[in-house]
Amino acid sequence: MRTLIHAGLVAGLVTAPIMPAAAKTETGEAKLARLTAGRTPGKTVDCINVGMTSNDSEKLPGLGMAYRQGTTWYVSRFDDCPRLRDDTIIITKLHSSQLCRGDIADLRLSGANLPLGSCIYGAFTPYIKQ
Repeated sequence: MRTLIHAGLVAGLVTAPIMPAAAKTETGEAKLARLTAGRTPGKTVDCINVGMTSNDSEKLPGLGMAYRQGTTWYVSRFDDCPRLRDDTIIITKLHSSQLCRGDIADLRLSGANLPLGSCIYGAFTPYIKQ
């Protein structure tokens, strides 16, 4: 069994610049809009082949995950996942080479490895570049 881990950047690293308190992070909807700009949604699929995904994946805070395969982004919306943030670590246990609707994403607090709960992957919508 393989484990897929998406680690967020840890805020406050010695080499990282300190961001002002007024700085806002990009919302999940804003990230989704940026990733899918100029793309057309295709027919949803239940699974994607993890071996075909590049190293490009994006957390969509409060929404889900996006995975890039070539020029296509596959977006899976989680059902009610408000604790998903950019700095959350996602651990997903894979039972095959595919990531599928219904798979469980365990959330951990970055830096402390504290459990924050779990979220369930939804179907994957491909956004195809035209």
